[in-house]
Amino acid sequence: MYPFHLRARKIGIWATAFIIGPHLSPFVFGFLVARANWRWAFGIGCMYGLVVLLLIVFGMEKRLRKGLNERGFRSRLATLVGITGWRTTSQGPKWKDLIMQPLKLIWKPHFVGMYLFEAMTFGFAIGVNITNTIFLQSPPPLGFGLDQITVAGIYATPIVAVFIGEVLGRYFNDWVMYYCVRHNDGIFEAESRLWTCYISVPLYLIGFLVLGAAFQNHFNIAVVIVGWGFIVVSYLMTTTAVYAYCNDCFPRRQGEVSAILNLARTLGGFSVAYYQVPWSNKHGALQTLGLEAGIVCGLFILVVPFLQYKGNVIRRRFST
Repeated sequence: MYPFHLRARKIGIWATAFIIGPHLSPFVFGFLVARANWRWAFGIGCMYGLVVLLLIVFGMEKRLRKGLNERGFRSRLATLVGITGWRTTSQGPKWKDLIMQPLKLIWKPHFVGMYLFEAMTFGFAIGVNITNTIFLQSPPPLGFGLDQITVAGIYATPIVAVFIGEVLGRYFNDWVMYYCVRHNDGIFEAESRLWTCYISVPLYLIGFLVLGAAFQNHFNIAVVIVGWGFIVVSYLMTTTAVYAYCNDCFPRRQGEVSAILNLARTLGGFSVAYYQVPWSNKHGALQTLGLEAGIVCGLFILVVPFLQYKGNVIRRRFST
């Protein structure tokens, strides 16, 4: 468990890692597919997965093995496939208790609003990442008709924006926290984390409107880059604040908190690609992206101010 003054920094690093993944692959493999073919892209992806698996096998967490005083490759393999966990079941909670913990947590009033807000914020932004290729490569009037090399280069935008958002998310969250502590007689309140959203959500709205207008009216590609950059910076800042707030509310349930938030953002994100392009083709990208940003702003207005007003009372009753 991390102290509250380090938690935002740690979460900022984790958020950078899982947010940059969906953007890095199209950037790198876009050039590869354009110069070679999709088979090489899938083959290299498999090789990368194998390298990651080997790193897990040879560098995984050693806590279970230390408890059993075991070392070596066989103990690593036993931990990887679950043998070590099975041998130590008597030392931990029952499996029924483990299953019930997320179910006990998922209905908490202050948590429900947060994971719905995160699901929409992260979901629509990842949906843009998936469908931007279609907008950029499709011939007019839907898209720009760009070649694959150019589209791959444009995918450098969210990569740069992720690092900008990571710096802003980390240091701005720290500044907000220390400012609130100083003006609250040295007392830290978890709801102070949410002040970051008052900056990130307007950036999110601006980014979606700029990107939607650029796609619909075929503005210069620089406008697309600026709008997309605003979106990525804003949702990384929001994600850092949401994860930090929820972990502060449930400091003994950080694993369950992370699992539920990850499930929410995954379900919210990867369904968007199925309807975003047809919707844009029928009614225009500005209406589509504008309404998506409007949903996020609406959830922000409903959830964040209420939690800052009543969150302390709710936490005292439900954060056990």
